[in-house]
Formats: sequence, C-alpha cells, structure tokens
Amino acid sequence: MIAVPLKLNRENSPVAPLFGKAKWFAFVDEDRNITIEKNDKDGGSKVVDWLLNKGVSVLIMQRMSFPPYQKIQEGGKITILYVGKDRILLNDALDRYENEDLILVDDTNAKDIIKFKKR
Repeated sequence: MIAVPLKLNRENSPVAPLFGKAKWFAFVDEDRNITIEKNDKDGGSKVVDWLLNKGVSVLIMQRMSFPPYQKIQEGGKITILYVGKDRILLNDALDRYENEDLILVDDTNAKDIIKFKKR
C-alpha cells in the first residue's frame, strides 16, 4: 500500500508539504483505489507507527524531519520516495510513481531532502 500526505480531504488534493503535519493521508492499493483518512497523530514518528500498522510499504512525500526518517530507516519496511518541492496533485504524484519518476530517499541523499535539526 502507498501512503501520501495530503493538504485537503479530497481525492486529488495537493500533496502536503510536510509529512508529520499533514491533516489527511491518501492510502492507495495496487489497483489504485484511494481512501483518505484524517491524521490525528501528534508528530511524525507517531504517523510512522500508524502507517506501519496499516501495512504501508511506500511513502510518497515532499518534506520530512529527521526523527520519522530515522524511524522508517530503522524499521526498513517503508520505501520513501521524494516527489519534489513544487506543488503537485495526488494523481500527478501517483502517475510519476507508476512511471518510476520519483527519487528514492536513503542515506546517500537524505541530507539534501530530509530536514535535519541544526545543533
């Protein structure tokens, strides 16, 4: 299952710019059936737990902070794909996923995509 953070509670909403603060999430099955659920979790790491419990294997996102990224990397069960920083609608993001036109986020490029706290 694919998860995508959304700005609005509608099927072709824009992708939410920040993973942990998204009010809604689209869940997309292998037949591209979409369900939208309200995100009532407080913080990105709790959202990760929710996605894992739902059986999500792919996350399409724009921005994420380091703690949820680290939690996903440690768990190893969710592939993170970066859709880019420009405004994009859900259907366009899914088309880019199907065309393999998204960037895999891992430790080789996370410093450029993931928001690390300055120390």
